[in-house]
Amino acid sequence: MPPQPLETDTATASAGPNARPVAVALLTPPGRGALAVVGLTGAGCCDLADRRFRPRGGTPLARRPAGAIAFGSWQSLAEAAGEDVVVVKRTDEQLEVHCHGGEAAAAAVIDSLVTAGGICVSWPAWLKAAGGGEIEREALAALAVAAGPQAARILCRQLAGSLAEELHRIGSLPAADRQPLIDRLLRAARVGLRLSRPWRVVLAGEVNAGKSSLANALVGSGRCLVSAEPGTTRDLVSSRIVLDGWEIELIDTAGARAAVRGATERAGIKRAADAQREADLVLRVVPGDDANGLGGFASPASDRELVVVTKADLIGQSLQPPPGGIVTSAVTGQGIDELAEAIIARLIPEASTDPDLLRGPVPFTPRQVAVIHRLATPEPAPRA
Repeated sequence: MPPQPLETDTATASAGPNARPVAVALLTPPGRGALAVVGLTGAGCCDLADRRFRPRGGTPLARRPAGAIAFGSWQSLAEAAGEDVVVVKRTDEQLEVHCHGGEAAAAAVIDSLVTAGGICVSWPAWLKAAGGGEIEREALAALAVAAGPQAARILCRQLAGSLAEELHRIGSLPAADRQPLIDRLLRAARVGLRLSRPWRVVLAGEVNAGKSSLANALVGSGRCLVSAEPGTTRDLVSSRIVLDGWEIELIDTAGARAAVRGATERAGIKRAADAQREADLVLRVVPGDDANGLGGFASPASDRELVVVTKADLIGQSLQPPPGGIVTSAVTGQGIDELAEAIIARLIPEASTDPDLLRGPVPFTPRQVAVIHRLATPEPAPRA
């Protein structure tokens, strides 16, 4: 097991009067994998790696140009023969060691570098030590936990410089000309601030309304227990799904009814109410077989609710949805695709009403939003 990463920005010990030791970090997720990447950054990283790396052809890393890729063996502390690795020399002060996946190989590389004088840090600290813009570092950190492929695409554009270039452009404009561009960024930030966590959608309604069956139809598997007995779901059942590239946390809740049976069901109903308050969208589930025409369907209590009529397969005649609602059947699949589209339209209306908004610069951290607000009210120039 390698030394535990230090949660500091960079190493504080000194290899010389003014030099920092080389920062070393695991840049790929821990655990099993086909490949692991260990990063080195700092002055002297090539000399440090050359103590352990035996390149094919014999040319040491310190004498290779930036961008060079070298194949050879890595001499760890425990292995006399060494392990085959590929070393990428990004710059004179940044290297990547690509070794076999799994914990053991990467641990051996890190341990050998630390023994040779490097210092093990966490990957966020490594990114900061490696330099680059703050937005770039924030994008890399956000990509590690991106909530779905749409979020990853947006973050990749910011990593490529879209947001940084726009902020620089706004800063170069006269204050009077900035506001339209600032307003656009702040609109995009509504979605941008959610790129690292899924949107929360809660299914709510009376007992035996078909919430669990509807959840299973959206998930595509029997994630939730389904029974004809009312009140089967007593606790929150959470599932992660991806709809149109956006990650959704779908939460099935206990059904409400007037005659609550016991403390367990009461606690489940309270958790359901709490989940609804915290939701981005509530699917108000109404069973079609219990409704007396359109008047039997509840109207949405707010713009955070979407009425979903279930059990359409049990109705002998064509069932018309309430205004803004959707009729579904978990048995036949009726309305499920339409419901998925409606969920995204409610959660991320920008994706359809203003698609270019999310294709350009998108702020995705509170720090970036604060910077944008400061651009809107620039400090006055000092008096001469």
